[in-house]
Amino acid sequence: MLLRISHRTRFAYDLPAHDSHNELRLRPLEDAEQRCHSFELSIDQPAAVLAYRDFFGNHAHSVSVSAPHRELTIVARSVVERPETLAQKTWPEMMFRDFLAEDEAHIRDYCEFLNPSHYIPFSKRLQRLFWMARPGETEDVAAYVARVVAWVRDQFDYQKARTNVHSSVDDILKAGGGVCQDFAHLTIGLLRLAGVPARYVSGYLAPRVSAIGDAPLGEQASHAWLEAWIPHAGWCGFDPTNRYRTDERHVRVAVGRDYADVPPLRGMYRSLTTSQVMTVDLNVEHTVATGVTDGTAADGTGADGTLVPRGSQSQ
Repeated sequence: MLLRISHRTRFAYDLPAHDSHNELRLRPLEDAEQRCHSFELSIDQPAAVLAYRDFFGNHAHSVSVSAPHRELTIVARSVVERPETLAQKTWPEMMFRDFLAEDEAHIRDYCEFLNPSHYIPFSKRLQRLFWMARPGETEDVAAYVARVVAWVRDQFDYQKARTNVHSSVDDILKAGGGVCQDFAHLTIGLLRLAGVPARYVSGYLAPRVSAIGDAPLGEQASHAWLEAWIPHAGWCGFDPTNRYRTDERHVRVAVGRDYADVPPLRGMYRSLTTSQVMTVDLNVEHTVATGVTDGTAADGTGADGTLVPRGSQSQ
């Protein structure tokens, strides 16, 4: 499955802005089950661009625009290959009491994904919920993860208006509903309390293909889910919003402790304006191999995220 992704972010200001500095995480990851054939980053203002890897291994870009500007548009275009049918991993069972006997090693190796984080505090509300879904000593770890993923989604409604991008697990627990980001945070919190390492994943959900073409994406194009560390298998993806394990339609862009580690774009600027309008246009579509490049991007970065000599890095 070959996917063409376009992610366009536009800022408009009432008065000129300057010294705009932004951090982007828009380039898809690469692993054994996902290949990023090409990535192109374009900015409509003269900008200094630096590519690097963050603490969690995500592709990141620093974009700086010094000159005054009333508008700023950043467009990331990717071509990503996913297997047509992603084989679901199977693994030997392990009971929780045996899994927790190795807790010291898990804390040493995965401490960032076992402790509370910015959007996932171990609050009293979350702890009370955990006791309703805690694992049994003889329950298989992988079966428990799948059970919690489905259970969380069954307890809460998908409703956009009840939370926002800055909501923590306490907000969805108060509101009784939320969106994919909230379901991922809440499920991760329960798994961490159970002693299962879990991390947040941001990315895209490709449309299903039908006889008449791609199905409409709606709000699901930009998506969030989680990966849990399963014994004998490693990191495995689960989509709590849709109650199932991730498949070939899930395109991974960045991983972290929670959303605070992986926002597509964040930054700051100087201006006398009191008004800023941000609009985001996202398109994910199936494509064919025509036009696939060797992985060298227009922003001067190679397929491995390192800088490639190509004159000035300004655009």
